[in-house]
Order: sequence, then structure tokens, then C-alpha cells
Amino acid sequence: MLKIVVGGLYPSPDLVKKALDPAQRDQKCGVLDIGTGSGIWAMEMAKEFPLADVVGMDLVDPVNANDIPANCRFEIGDANLDLGRYATAFDVVHMRSVASGIKDYKGTLHNVAQTLRPQGVILLVSPGAGIYSEKKQSLESQEEGKPVWSAMQALNQATRLSSR
Repeated sequence: MLKIVVGGLYPSPDLVKKALDPAQRDQKCGVLDIGTGSGIWAMEMAKEFPLADVVGMDLVDPVNANDIPANCRFEIGDANLDLGRYATAFDVVHMRSVASGIKDYKGTLHNVAQTLRPQGVILLVSPGAGIYSEKKQSLESQEEGKPVWSAMQALNQATRLSSR
């Protein structure tokens, strides 16, 4: 889904590519994927940036991670705890769909920022569930009972109402 919404693995490709340009660094570039889940994003980044070290971190190891690139590894860890072992180790940090697992946003973001090298980039991605046509037009404006109305739209509406 992320590839469809942002047109690739990550938003702001100019910033990410600059941060991971080996000519800009005097050491090997690093990428941290917090909440890596299946590990697919980390593995795809490792393939796209073969000169970077990519670390996928989650509460558990990815279950079905196959064909892991040599420059990619997975570690068990909790972003809510101290990330001090990663101090200034990464040029890009990616966090997607981790909102429900973060206990202290301010503290966690402070700790994540400490893992970055100068001119590093944090990618925070929290997609909302939505219904779109094949032309990428939102169908959420449909009313209950209309042909394209769905249970997902009811859930989205309830979520919006409860956050007011």
C-alpha cells in the first residue's frame, strides 16, 4: 500500500537518497526499520541500497523472512526502551504503523532522534485505512446504504467521531 500512496518505498526520496549517498558519508550508511513486522521493507531497502547496513527491529523476529540480503539483519528490540546502543548509528530511521505500540511518543521520538547521524532522516508513516477507486479517488464520502458504502467506511466514521 505504501508504494501506491507515495510511489515507492518511502516519502521524500530526495532526502532519503541524499542521506544514504555513500559519497556524503565517511562511513557505511545505516537504516533502522523500527517495527519491521514481516521485514519486507527492510529487505527491499537493503536491495535498493546495497552499500547500506539495514537493521529491522521488532518485538519478534520476522516469521517468513526469506532471501535476506547480506546487508540486512533483524534484531529483537522494543522502541519504548532505551535505544542507546544505536546512538548515531543510522542515516535513515523508518517507523510505520507503530502507533498502537508506542507508550511515550515524546520520549520515543527523542530516543529515535538520538540514533541519527547528522543530516539523518526519520520517516514516520501512519497510514489511515481508506477506500479508493481504481483511479485513486476516495470513496469515503458515500452514505450508508449507497452501493459503494462499506463496513470499513463505518469504522473510519466511528474513529473520526470518537476522536473529537
